[in-house]
Amino acid sequence: MGHQLQTFLLAAQTQLIGSHQPIVALVGDDVLLPCHLEPAVSATYETVVWSKAGLEPKYVHYHQDGRQKQDPSYYLRTRLFLDEPPCGNVSMKTFTVKLSDAGTYKCSLPAMKKDADVELIVGQSDVIGSDQPVKVLVSDDIILPCHLEPPLDVTTLSVEWRRGPALVHVYRNRRDDPVSQDQNFKGRTSLFQDEMTRGNISLKLTDVTE
Repeated sequence: MGHQLQTFLLAAQTQLIGSHQPIVALVGDDVLLPCHLEPAVSATYETVVWSKAGLEPKYVHYHQDGRQKQDPSYYLRTRLFLDEPPCGNVSMKTFTVKLSDAGTYKCSLPAMKKDADVELIVGQSDVIGSDQPVKVLVSDDIILPCHLEPPLDVTTLSVEWRRGPALVHVYRNRRDDPVSQDQNFKGRTSLFQDEMTRGNISLKLTDVTE
């Protein structure tokens, strides 16, 4: 009874937030479909349902009292984060994305009578670099060309440029991430973020050294 009363009171105060923009993934990627309670409250003991229109059975991931059931096509390919911070996180991670995973997902908390939608777009594109060496003089700036073919909006994806084991440039969560960048490249690299919607992930490198 106490838990039911608490759930009722929380439901009146909280919202379930999905994603206002589509989430984009490439075939074979792992992808996180975001969903959380705001203000943040624990969902550890709540029934959490992720569903998708057109599925039969319709449950992508159904979690109740530590048990789960799901559509066979998603078996062992989904995970929730109920016991992990941040509090109120009911996001679902989907592993090894397939083309058939594309569509609109609904995240629901039945006891709270809350739900939110997340759209997943799945692309099947190749990453195309340059088939010729890119030549440059020391101290010049250079663009290392790279794009997706066919074009795909990559603004929600993670992009990494590497030179051997060194991380030259990292883009994730819709912004550059200089924290993990190799010290030798700090302040000298950039992507063309206004062109990433068209699949352009070329790298600009300034003040080139040997």
